[in-house]
Amino acid sequence: MAGALMTRGYISMVVASTVMATAGLLLNSSAVVIGSMCVAPFMGPSRAVCIGVLFGNGRLLVGGILKQFIGLLVIGSCVSALITLVLRRMGIPNINITEEILLRAMPSLQEVVLSALIAISAGAAASLALISNPHTVERPWGQAIDAVIGVQVAISLIPPAAVIGIGWALGTPEHSWNAFYLLLLNVAALDIFGSVAILAISGVRRRHLDLEQHIRSIVEEILVAVPGFIAHGSTVDVTLLADHKACVDVGLRCRLGNTIEDSLADRLGTAIAAKAYCQTDVTVEIISILSHVRIRH
Repeated sequence: MAGALMTRGYISMVVASTVMATAGLLLNSSAVVIGSMCVAPFMGPSRAVCIGVLFGNGRLLVGGILKQFIGLLVIGSCVSALITLVLRRMGIPNINITEEILLRAMPSLQEVVLSALIAISAGAAASLALISNPHTVERPWGQAIDAVIGVQVAISLIPPAAVIGIGWALGTPEHSWNAFYLLLLNVAALDIFGSVAILAISGVRRRHLDLEQHIRSIVEEILVAVPGFIAHGSTVDVTLLADHKACVDVGLRCRLGNTIEDSLADRLGTAIAAKAYCQTDVTVEIISILSHVRIRH
């Protein structure tokens, strides 16, 4: 659900990426535009739309779409227009349409087709990362791959959104409309033809979500009874490998000094097999922390 929720962090990152994209477009600097993609936070809402469609979750679907368009149009385009207007009022020279802007404002058929292919490939990459086996790639590398995919997603979205605002600020609405149509195409290609199609082809269905939630509830029920268990910060990651096979990674936070049974992973696997009829490879990482007590005077 996090991908569909508006947060201050999301808004801040959209503003930051828009400022960078606007500056890069006006400077005609592809390097700066690429830099703006590194901080654009649009992979989360794209995944929310994808999962909402596949699992029939209307709230998640609508939330993801609204989060995308509020970020891109209400925040992104408006911030871009405001920056452009302020720069012109300040008398900054050469605040005009550049080649980088024209790439999104007056795209040729070739650029439209290739932009759609980029958006589709970005959505496919995001979906494949979502269903990948966490043991295939170690966690630090997995985080890096997720970040790279986020840049791919931003390629299709943040520059056209900034061009919409620049076009209106410079009095060339035809550029804004062209960029808007390109943005719509990219969003559709990213969310539907890329993300949803790949997950559907991969066989992801509602029953998989139900099974994943069932496994997680079984694990959490056992963890609550573990001596010194600390709920805040503990994690349960479930990756389905088949209809009756899964990997479960548990990050267990507990108070220092409490003894955790060596057979906890085996006990979790046995409980999942008995209640969810699913074979699992369970890994438990124990994180012991010092407990503290607040004394009020």
